[in-house]
Amino acid sequence: MVKNLVEQYRIRRGVSKSHLARQLGKCPSYVNRLEKQLIEPSAETMFRIASYFKCRIEDVFVHRPEAVRR
Repeated sequence: MVKNLVEQYRIRRGVSKSHLARQLGKCPSYVNRLEKQLIEPSAETMFRIASYFKCRIEDVFVHRPEAVRR
């Protein structure tokens, strides 16, 4: 599993979920599910999010080994 800090970055930047969704080519409900840790984004979406926030993927997405499913 991957923990993400999308909500923190989005709030710090002062953008709405719908604005971020438009920038990513996704719907607002996708961003909502992502922020609630209900889904994991594709590698392409991780790259787009990091590019949007002008940071590294590792800054927004953190691997959680304890959450690996068996």
